[in-house]
Amino acid sequence: MNKESWLSYLFYELGGQNCDFELQILEKDGKRSKRKKYSEVCFDSENRWNKWFISKVNQRQILPFEIVLDFEDKERLPLTVKELQELKIIFYVFSTGSRGYHVHTFYNKNLSEQEKLKIIKHFLADTQLASNRHMIALEFAPHWKSGKIKELIQYES
Repeated sequence: MNKESWLSYLFYELGGQNCDFELQILEKDGKRSKRKKYSEVCFDSENRWNKWFISKVNQRQILPFEIVLDFEDKERLPLTVKELQELKIIFYVFSTGSRGYHVHTFYNKNLSEQEKLKIIKHFLADTQLASNRHMIALEFAPHWKSGKIKELIQYES
Protein backbone atom coordinates (compact mmCIF):
# COMPACT_ATOMS: atom_id res chain seq x y z
CA MET A 1 0.00 0.00 0.00
CA ASN A 2 1.13 3.59 -0.53
CA LYS A 3 0.13 6.79 1.23
CA GLU A 4 -2.43 7.79 -1.43
CA SER A 5 -4.18 4.42 -1.13
CA TRP A 6 -4.08 4.67 2.66
CA LEU A 7 -5.61 8.17 2.62
CA SER A 8 -8.34 6.92 0.30
CA TYR A 9 -8.96 3.93 2.61
CA LEU A 10 -9.27 6.24 5.62
CA PHE A 11 -11.67 8.60 3.85
CA TYR A 12 -13.87 6.17 1.92
CA GLU A 13 -13.73 2.84 3.75
CA LEU A 14 -13.24 3.72 7.39
CA GLY A 15 -14.75 7.21 7.34
CA GLY A 16 -17.58 6.47 4.94
CA GLN A 17 -16.92 9.87 3.28
CA ASN A 18 -18.15 11.54 6.49
CA CYS A 19 -14.81 12.65 7.92
CA ASP A 20 -12.85 15.20 5.89
CA PHE A 21 -9.57 15.15 7.82
CA GLU A 22 -6.67 17.56 7.51
CA LEU A 23 -3.27 16.96 5.91
CA GLN A 24 -0.03 18.87 6.32
CA ILE A 25 3.60 18.97 5.28
CA LEU A 26 6.14 19.20 8.10
CA GLU A 27 9.73 19.87 7.10
CA LYS A 28 12.93 18.92 8.90
CA ASP A 29 13.54 22.53 9.92
CA GLY A 30 10.13 22.58 11.66
CA LYS A 31 8.33 24.62 9.00
CA ARG A 32 4.74 23.53 8.43
CA SER A 33 2.46 24.00 5.49
CA LYS A 34 -1.06 25.29 5.92
CA ARG A 35 -3.41 22.44 6.79
CA LYS A 36 -5.52 21.24 3.85
CA LYS A 37 -8.61 19.06 3.91
CA TYR A 38 -8.44 15.68 2.19
CA SER A 39 -11.20 16.79 -0.18
CA GLU A 40 -9.28 19.94 -1.17
CA VAL A 41 -6.25 18.08 -2.46
CA CYS A 42 -7.39 14.55 -3.27
CA PHE A 43 -10.67 15.18 -5.11
CA ASP A 44 -8.74 17.11 -7.75
CA SER A 45 -5.50 15.13 -7.75
CA GLU A 46 -4.75 16.12 -11.38
CA ASN A 47 -4.28 19.74 -10.31
CA ARG A 48 -0.55 20.49 -10.42
CA TRP A 49 -0.39 22.07 -6.95
CA ASN A 50 -2.45 19.23 -5.43
CA LYS A 51 -0.14 16.63 -7.02
CA TRP A 52 2.84 18.39 -5.47
CA PHE A 53 1.14 18.63 -2.06
CA ILE A 54 0.16 14.95 -2.08
CA SER A 55 3.71 13.97 -3.03
CA LYS A 56 5.10 15.89 -0.03
CA VAL A 57 2.38 15.41 2.60
CA ASN A 58 3.68 13.60 5.68
CA GLN A 59 1.19 14.37 8.45
CA ARG A 60 -2.51 13.84 8.97
CA GLN A 61 -5.13 14.60 11.56
CA ILE A 62 -6.19 11.86 13.97
CA LEU A 63 -9.72 10.83 13.03
CA PRO A 64 -12.60 11.28 15.49
CA PHE A 65 -13.27 7.51 15.47
CA GLU A 66 -9.58 6.59 15.83
CA ILE A 67 -7.28 6.16 18.79
CA VAL A 68 -3.53 6.23 18.22
CA LEU A 69 -1.41 4.60 20.89
CA ASP A 70 2.10 6.04 20.67
CA PHE A 71 4.85 3.99 22.31
CA GLU A 72 8.50 4.92 22.63
CA ASP A 73 9.06 1.77 24.71
CA LYS A 74 9.12 -1.42 22.62
CA GLU A 75 8.30 -3.47 25.74
CA ARG A 76 4.69 -2.16 25.81
CA LEU A 77 3.94 -3.21 22.24
CA PRO A 78 3.50 -7.02 22.67
CA LEU A 79 1.28 -6.56 25.73
CA THR A 80 -0.87 -4.04 23.87
CA VAL A 81 -1.19 -6.22 20.78
CA LYS A 82 -2.20 -9.22 22.89
CA GLU A 83 -4.88 -7.25 24.73
CA LEU A 84 -6.28 -5.75 21.50
CA GLN A 85 -6.44 -9.24 19.97
CA GLU A 86 -8.29 -10.56 23.03
CA LEU A 87 -10.76 -7.66 22.79
CA LYS A 88 -11.15 -8.29 19.03
CA ILE A 89 -10.38 -4.65 18.20
CA ILE A 90 -9.25 -3.78 14.66
CA PHE A 91 -5.74 -2.34 14.81
CA TYR A 92 -2.71 -1.49 12.70
CA VAL A 93 0.83 -1.32 14.10
CA PHE A 94 3.27 1.01 12.38
CA SER A 95 6.94 1.61 12.96
CA THR A 96 6.98 5.41 13.01
CA GLY A 97 10.26 5.84 11.22
CA SER A 98 11.48 7.63 14.30
CA ARG A 99 11.92 6.01 17.74
CA GLY A 100 8.60 4.38 18.40
CA TYR A 101 5.47 2.64 17.28
CA HIS A 102 1.94 3.80 16.56
CA VAL A 103 -0.94 1.41 17.16
CA HIS A 104 -4.02 2.72 15.33
CA THR A 105 -7.41 1.45 16.50
CA PHE A 106 -10.67 2.28 14.74
CA TYR A 107 -14.21 2.30 16.10
CA ASN A 108 -17.76 2.46 14.74
CA LYS A 109 -18.46 5.80 16.39
CA ASN A 110 -16.80 9.11 17.08
CA LEU A 111 -15.08 9.25 20.45
CA SER A 112 -14.78 12.23 22.76
CA GLU A 113 -11.33 13.35 23.81
CA GLN A 114 -12.17 12.11 27.33
CA GLU A 115 -12.99 8.63 25.98
CA LYS A 116 -9.78 8.59 23.98
CA LEU A 117 -7.76 9.76 26.96
CA LYS A 118 -9.15 7.01 29.18
CA ILE A 119 -8.15 4.29 26.69
CA ILE A 120 -4.75 5.85 25.97
CA LYS A 121 -4.01 6.01 29.72
CA HIS A 122 -5.10 2.38 30.11
CA PHE A 123 -2.42 1.35 27.60
CA LEU A 124 0.19 3.72 29.12
CA ALA A 125 0.65 5.52 25.81
CA ASP A 126 1.28 9.20 24.99
CA THR A 127 -1.77 11.19 26.15
CA GLN A 128 -1.12 14.09 23.74
CA LEU A 129 -2.71 11.99 21.01
CA ALA A 130 -6.17 12.19 22.64
CA SER A 131 -6.82 15.51 20.89
CA ASN A 132 -8.81 15.35 17.66
CA ARG A 133 -6.76 18.29 16.31
CA HIS A 134 -3.43 16.52 16.82
CA MET A 135 -1.41 15.75 13.69
CA ILE A 136 0.52 12.48 13.39
CA ALA A 137 3.12 11.11 11.02
CA LEU A 138 1.36 9.91 7.87
CA GLU A 139 1.45 6.19 7.23
CA PHE A 140 3.54 5.04 4.25
CA ALA A 141 5.26 8.45 4.10
CA PRO A 142 8.76 9.53 5.18
CA HIS A 143 9.01 10.81 8.76
CA TRP A 144 9.69 14.54 8.78
CA LYS A 145 12.75 14.20 11.01
CA SER A 146 14.35 10.85 10.14
CA GLY A 147 13.23 10.53 6.50
CA LYS A 148 12.34 6.87 7.20
CA ILE A 149 8.99 5.54 5.95
CA LYS A 150 6.27 4.96 8.56
CA GLU A 151 5.64 1.33 7.68
CA LEU A 152 2.99 -1.21 8.56
CA ILE A 153 4.40 -4.08 10.59
CA GLN A 154 1.21 -5.82 11.83
CA TYR A 155 -2.55 -5.57 11.55
CA GLU A 156 -5.71 -7.35 12.72
CA SER A 157 -8.98 -6.70 10.97
